[in-house]
Amino acid sequence: MTNIFRKFLLQFGLSFLVTFILSVNIFMAHASEYQVSPGSKMSIITCTPGSDLYSLFGHTAIRFQDTVNGKYLDLVYNYGTFIFDEDFYVKFTRGKLDYVLSREKFGEFQQEYIMTGRGIYEQDLMLSQDERQKLFDLLEENAAPENRTYRYDFFYDNCATRVRDAIIRATTGNSQPDGLGYVFVPQSQLESNSRINFSYVYPQEFTFRHAIQNYLQYQPWSDFGIDLALGMPCDRVMEKNQCMFLPDSLMRDFNYAIYQNAQLTARTNEILPQEYEPANDTLFTPLIVMAIVLAVHMVFLLFIEKKRKISLSSRFIFLVTGLLGLLIVFLWFFTDHQATKWNLNILWANPLNILLAFLPTKKYAGFWLKWLNIYFYVMVAMLLLWFVLPQTMHPAIIPLTVAVLASIMKIIRPRFLGYKTPMM
Repeated sequence: MTNIFRKFLLQFGLSFLVTFILSVNIFMAHASEYQVSPGSKMSIITCTPGSDLYSLFGHTAIRFQDTVNGKYLDLVYNYGTFIFDEDFYVKFTRGKLDYVLSREKFGEFQQEYIMTGRGIYEQDLMLSQDERQKLFDLLEENAAPENRTYRYDFFYDNCATRVRDAIIRATTGNSQPDGLGYVFVPQSQLESNSRINFSYVYPQEFTFRHAIQNYLQYQPWSDFGIDLALGMPCDRVMEKNQCMFLPDSLMRDFNYAIYQNAQLTARTNEILPQEYEPANDTLFTPLIVMAIVLAVHMVFLLFIEKKRKISLSSRFIFLVTGLLGLLIVFLWFFTDHQATKWNLNILWANPLNILLAFLPTKKYAGFWLKWLNIYFYVMVAMLLLWFVLPQTMHPAIIPLTVAVLASIMKIIRPRFLGYKTPMM
């Protein structure tokens, strides 16, 4: 009896699986004609941050639940799908990373977060059947192969903002599919096109840079790199609705959103507890490392290579800051990112420092001497005006800037640091 019962369970399980797969495939093939049922449900899925750089800020998706021929259907529309390969960070750095809208079963979507210990929250959208139909049609059109790819922008067009914009379009009077799968809503139209009142009031104004800071406190080197790469556009105060580029902020704003004089979402429900706890596992933060670099550099300048006008440590400092300057120039002028333009880190990390690193000692005269004088006073002014600069810079660059200043001081004011040979 036991063997017969096992065979029965196996056959029943296989039959159920095949039936479910066929139901899903039939649904996918005829999705454009599918009518959502009165019992269908649309909800916002918010996932907690992870440990990898691309998951530091969490994730947002839309969940759709309904029945197809009596079979339960549970799908996730995910605007955060990308191909993670060896070129991922190169494409991301250049601002040429394409994301796609994928459609997958919720169980498969959830499995990744179970494996990584990340939590999942759900907010049911209190929409009418007609509005759920509009949102479903828009998502289906956007998921078509010719429409699903979009150029990712971390601050303005990402997995969270696409979810926000899709819901805004589904709740407006002219939200019918347009044949282009177009879901992005420009900032200039967010207020005029939306019937949703995002009523949550933040206790203070935030810049984009400040908004992401809490997510980087356990990733000090990522924080340093991001601060180095991002320019003044990130220090602009965010306009209303722009804070929803972060999944947590989107969840908060939708939790207080009003639509047709009622709450747009039901109470936030935790459907997967968070097990992963971020922790700072290094004592060697950028500030500590740069302070050590400065201390070692000063030892070389004042004691080990006191008789050298250009010490080896000075050439090393020039080389490092010059390479960082090249990176800033590349991100500013040779990528599609808008947030990396007008970067004031160029004031201390100058590409010309690469030439200074290899310049023979006797050449530190004429043009280079004039340039070093200008460079010196620019960096001094930057440090003096540190708290009023239109761009927030990472504190770890202070000891690095002081190291550059000390190297230049020994060139333009040799007696100040003990170098007694007359300047060339």
